[in-house]
Amino acid sequence: MLSNAIKKFTALCFVVICFVACDKDNDSPNGQGKQTNTFSSDVVVRWLNQPLNMFRLPLATGATAPSADRAFAYSGIALYEAVVPGMPNYQSLGRQLNALPQLPATEPGKAYHWAASANAALAAINRSLFAGASQANKDSMNLLEAELQAQYATEVDSSTLQRSIRFGRDVAQAVWAWAQADGTALIAQQPAYVIPTGTGIWTKEYTPAAIANPYHALRRQMVIGSRDGAAAPALPFPFSTDSKSDYYAMAKEVYDISQSLDDEKRNIALYHREGLGYGGGSSIAGQLVAVFTQANAKLDKAALAFAKVGIGSFEGLTLTFIQKYSSGFLVMRPITYLKNETGYTNFTTVYTTPPYPEYPAGHPTNGGVLAVMLASEFGDNFSFDVNYYSYLNQPSRHYESFEALAQEMAIARVYAGIHYKPAVNAGVTLGKKVAQNILQNLHFKK
Repeated sequence: MLSNAIKKFTALCFVVICFVACDKDNDSPNGQGKQTNTFSSDVVVRWLNQPLNMFRLPLATGATAPSADRAFAYSGIALYEAVVPGMPNYQSLGRQLNALPQLPATEPGKAYHWAASANAALAAINRSLFAGASQANKDSMNLLEAELQAQYATEVDSSTLQRSIRFGRDVAQAVWAWAQADGTALIAQQPAYVIPTGTGIWTKEYTPAAIANPYHALRRQMVIGSRDGAAAPALPFPFSTDSKSDYYAMAKEVYDISQSLDDEKRNIALYHREGLGYGGGSSIAGQLVAVFTQANAKLDKAALAFAKVGIGSFEGLTLTFIQKYSSGFLVMRPITYLKNETGYTNFTTVYTTPPYPEYPAGHPTNGGVLAVMLASEFGDNFSFDVNYYSYLNQPSRHYESFEALAQEMAIARVYAGIHYKPAVNAGVTLGKKVAQNILQNLHFKK
């Protein structure tokens, strides 16, 4: 009788232990508090909307904005590192990303509010990245951080909140310290770029802006192996002004498209121009906001996707610009070829041609990165709408998949008259390959 009672009691204890253990799996791996996936991605969405203004609104006098790919890369990494301790199946990128040391650790056995850590990290890294922001933008950052922090103060005790904030800031400080040696300072010290001369070489006579990004070869590679097999091949035919040549046909195709643009094609071209007054990158921020919101993404998913896209954009565009300025590339823009070499003096672009060589195309590179990285988190056939140009009264655009977005980002540059089709196709392929290489070489999961 007693033996049966002991057996029943033992069985009951086993059930209780199993229940507690299973329940503990829903807690932070620190032993206390909630996991990252119990928080919404609201903090990420709120902070992603900041760069939309950072790139659009005036900077302080004499200041410069960071390149969009650099801003998104370091923001995404800081965000991910600030919340990954609350993701039991995932690990830090410390000692994985090139020259990134081991990053700050959480206190064992202590609870953390991961949204508060994310808020603190994103606030700190954005202040560093946008040190030249206008006072209005600085005030906006301060207000957003304080508003979210006040919200979190109602959700957790003061000691946990302050511990979470300290951790987020420490992570951002460590990421920013690593960023200082990425080649940006060295690039700023380089002499003015001189365009080589020669038949068929790119010139900028129809581009009023200063030459951009000629020294990307000095950038530190973030992920060793990201460029393996990713470089775009040279154009499969030589420069020629012969009306029967493949080069002429490539340019004539752009001209013919420009003469028959309907409203839909013109809208596509305008929608992917990065927006009136925006610097590069506004589209990425808008696309991430749309996906995270419509997927009802949790904080862990948003952090993973943000980090993957940021790192992919940085690595993809670095390789793209290295190639643009490499010997054997320096491909002439359509407007120069058509006006100067073929006599199509009536040719016009939908908007001003960017101040760098044509091949391979950079915006489509980002499209390829987005297609791979976002699909890795949300699936190949995620359907969504994007409306980041509502301030220009542009209608929203719908996509049935991330691949559809990538293809539209590519053809938009042809519709705009600033790229040939081989360049945009090469850009998408390059972006996809870089993204795939990153996913193979970086181990987010343990």
